[in-house]
Amino acid sequence: TPAGLGATAISASKINLAWTASTDNVGVTAYRVERCQGAGCSTFAEIATPAGTTFADTSVVASTSYSYRVRATDAAANLSAYSNTASATTPTPDTVAPSAPTGLTATASSSSQINLTWTTSTDNVAVTGYLLERCQGLSCTTFAQIAAPAGAGTSFGDTGLIVSTTYGYRVRATDAAGNLSAYSPVAYATTASTPLGLVAAYTFSEG
Repeated sequence: TPAGLGATAISASKINLAWTASTDNVGVTAYRVERCQGAGCSTFAEIATPAGTTFADTSVVASTSYSYRVRATDAAANLSAYSNTASATTPTPDTVAPSAPTGLTATASSSSQINLTWTTSTDNVAVTGYLLERCQGLSCTTFAQIAAPAGAGTSFGDTGLIVSTTYGYRVRATDAAGNLSAYSPVAYATTASTPLGLVAAYTFSEG
């Protein structure tokens, strides 16, 4: 009989199962996994026949409890007794978006770089990163994503820019479920007119 059956909800649409291998005088050929809906349910139905001792059930739905049991079979179709019953409940999907980043500032540090900073967003679970977008020109509206700072980072150095050019920036937060916040207000900055380090040297002589 398979032993130690465990069920773990990985996401709103996936429950992982694992158990200890059975033994047989000839050889175990497969396992029969059965499932029913509910922590105390008793009407099981077979859902899979894996050859190994693990199975990922991806036919589940969110916010629902499932119970599982498994038994082994051999080449002669002999069936073991059932394992213990294991239950797991899929989580409720995260549909709450993070708050919009605030305080976005853009500061030109040279003729080819603009540094950006903003205030951390909040989320009911966790903010996993930010999506930073840029457009070219004062009051521009055609934005394109240029970076995706991960984790709790709230700054970015945008390099490789054009001399004496104005750029607009906006940023929004994302979480592990892919929920996106509203955009921050747009911040503008203009790169310097002369590349840093550019020095003209002149030598004059009389005579």
